[in-house]
Amino acid sequence: MTKVYKLNDVSRLDILKDWIIAHRAKAKSRATYELYAINVRNNELNVRLLDHAPTSADFAPMIKKGRIAAFLHENDYIVEFRGAWKSETEGKVVAYESEELANR
Repeated sequence: MTKVYKLNDVSRLDILKDWIIAHRAKAKSRATYELYAINVRNNELNVRLLDHAPTSADFAPMIKKGRIAAFLHENDYIVEFRGAWKSETEGKVVAYESEELANR
């Protein structure tokens, strides 16, 4: 199983958040809680919605460590997006990366 590392680098978190906000705008996505897979390979960005929920209680089972680890097996980042009612930019992100990326 892939080891999960929580991303703490503010600048990379901001970049991931920007990518998700752009993806949400294109996809017209409006769930309050969303889980994304992000891959940056061969100079190509791929942002994919994995799951979504209307409440934090519904979202909790979707973000268990074992599930995040399973998704990281095939993706560069797994990112939780927690939307804000006022604006997209006020939403919060929590991101995870694989051991391989964390040790670069």
